[in-house]
Amino acid sequence: MVTPAIRCWDPESQLRSIGMMKAIGPPPRPPDYVPDLAGRPIAPSHGNGSRLWLARHAEVASQWHSIAYGSMDVPLSESGERATEALGRAFARHQVDAVISSDLARARLLGEQIAASTSAPLSSSPELREMNRGKWQGIPKSEFIENWQAASEHYWKDPFRWHTPGGEGDELLYARSWPVIELALEGIAGGSLVVAAHGQLNRVLISRLLGIDTPESYEYYLDPAHASCLVDAPGGWRIESHNIGAEALG
Repeated sequence: MVTPAIRCWDPESQLRSIGMMKAIGPPPRPPDYVPDLAGRPIAPSHGNGSRLWLARHAEVASQWHSIAYGSMDVPLSESGERATEALGRAFARHQVDAVISSDLARARLLGEQIAASTSAPLSSSPELREMNRGKWQGIPKSEFIENWQAASEHYWKDPFRWHTPGGEGDELLYARSWPVIELALEGIAGGSLVVAAHGQLNRVLISRLLGIDTPESYEYYLDPAHASCLVDAPGGWRIESHNIGAEALG
């Protein structure tokens, strides 16, 4: 099931989403906004049938639910630890040739669980960390929402290249993460790679694999301890399954 994007700026609905660890969506779309995909990078396709699993870490500790923690190394909740184990075990029923993970503990633990259940080699990289929110990192999500609303005009000039003050946006996040994933895909050409990472990073990767606009990519945001599988098909990358949890995966 696709996690719906937040299409209008409703602070109450935004704040309700915080406890469920949903993505904070962009400010309201201006009526004259026209997507311009020219010059935006597209992840290369080799048509070799490789499977790329993008998995999101599980729920973090409750005290962080209302904080825009971004690339901070925050702990999982107890239920998040259990969900991590369950998702890791579920991958045992699938072919997995390699696992790579963010080096942040919440994602690295998921990578370790998947590697343990599949006997696949594991590596981790700081290039797969979550989006760095710069000066907005560590502030309450309610304040983050207010800041983004104030920056709405600037954001809609070029959503892909926009970034928080001193932080990252889609362009910068893709530029640092994709080379790591591309190298790993080369190593398992035609096989299956699992990336254990984060919500924003996975969203950005999906957008560049499918060639969709940044605002639309929020429709592909993953729930905690869920995964999506993309296939390098002859006609280009396509989604085989999206936002599935341990029960559906296993």
